[in-house]
Amino acid sequence: MARHTAIEEHLAEAAGWQAAGAHDRAAERAAAGLAQAPDAPELLRLLLRAELSRGALDAARDAAGRLAALTPQGRALDLLVETALDLGQGQTARTLLAGAEADGTAAPAQAAQLKARIAMAAGDLLAAKAILVTAIEAAPDLPALRALLAEVMVAAGTAADARAVLTHVGQPPVNPAPPPDDAGATEDTGATADDGLPDSRIG
Repeated sequence: MARHTAIEEHLAEAAGWQAAGAHDRAAERAAAGLAQAPDAPELLRLLLRAELSRGALDAARDAAGRLAALTPQGRALDLLVETALDLGQGQTARTLLAGAEADGTAAPAQAAQLKARIAMAAGDLLAAKAILVTAIEAAPDLPALRALLAEVMVAAGTAADARAVLTHVGQPPVNPAPPPDDAGATEDTGATADDGLPDSRIG
């Protein structure tokens, strides 16, 4: 009970310092709490926010990795980028994503989703839609991409078109033209072939 109370005190102090803009103190208090409870997700989230807020990207990556390990199918990069966007740090989100792409830790579909979210946060819904359409063409069977595209279209006020777009994007093109005639085929004109005999109609 005493341990739980101590953790809550660290959490409250860290949250207070973070809200006050004292990010160094917030990170310090969150780290102190994690020394007693290394797997406390609330403290890890606060530590992640504090580290990003003070520009300590390596420490933020470490906190995100620890937090992702506690979450089913959790991905540290998603946590990093989404937290940065929540803090209004669009450029930090781009930097984190670019680093992950450079070292090969971001899968193409994951990178596309995060790029789209960064574009959405910047208010560039057309760019977000273009990113997702391209990604769906490359990976048409990933429902997360389609779900995010629908979210983008709703945000853009084009929800009425979402069903048609989601139905057709990623599908093979349909060619309404009939297939060409077989090469070398001759058209039947109804003419009688010359059998080499004299034509009785002549003369």
